[in-house]
Amino acid sequence: MPKHIRAVAIVVKQDKVLLMHRWKNGKEYHVFPGGGVEEGETIEDATIREIKEETTLDVRIDKLLYHHIYDDGSEQFFYLCEHLSGEPQPGDGPEYSNPDPDNRYDPEWVDVADVGRMLVYPLEIRDWFLQDYAGGFDVEPKEAALKVAELRRNL
Repeated sequence: MPKHIRAVAIVVKQDKVLLMHRWKNGKEYHVFPGGGVEEGETIEDATIREIKEETTLDVRIDKLLYHHIYDDGSEQFFYLCEHLSGEPQPGDGPEYSNPDPDNRYDPEWVDVADVGRMLVYPLEIRDWFLQDYAGGFDVEPKEAALKVAELRRNL
């Protein structure tokens, strides 16, 4: 089975961060926008493609911030991205192809000051993001090996 790699964008603009507001299986939460890397695609290209498909925004990658390696063989790469143009709205990605009121995706700008009180998955990345945002993202990329069963699910 091929390894699942998720490419994720962290887009900050004027003290706001772009998040996907999710409703799935009766749960409400937020995630940073992103998705799977397709065969023959770089992780960076997947990040730009996914943000366009999910939110219609154009972005440019600034730098790698975080890399999570999970014990189920999957990985996530989180890139700090610069907003170039557009306003967040549902795009043409596969998550929008079959509208379902119980499984919704809504891209939105959220005040960074509110993120610490929000359920943003993965919570481990949310915490790193808040710490590094406060320091102006003047950091080297952070990496962690995590067990899926031990990921935090609640505030």
